[in-house]
Amino acid sequence: MSQGEAAGRGTAKPQDQGWAWMVLLAAVVLQGLTLGFPACIGIFFTDLQHEFQASNSETSWFPSIMVAVLHGGG
Repeated sequence: MSQGEAAGRGTAKPQDQGWAWMVLLAAVVLQGLTLGFPACIGIFFTDLQHEFQASNSETSWFPSIMVAVLHGGG
């Protein structure tokens, strides 16, 4: 192996030019929005409980199923 070949085998340059940080940021925002949605609509459950005279256990199935589908749906 010559000196020229050995000198050319330095550290590799990153190929993404910073796009990996944008993908990471987009993934964090997407996770925050999708996982925060079931918690945000929980404020309406108290109104639904009063409207339909339902208990907490009768209305808790909806966010449970929604979170299960969110995690299981991939």
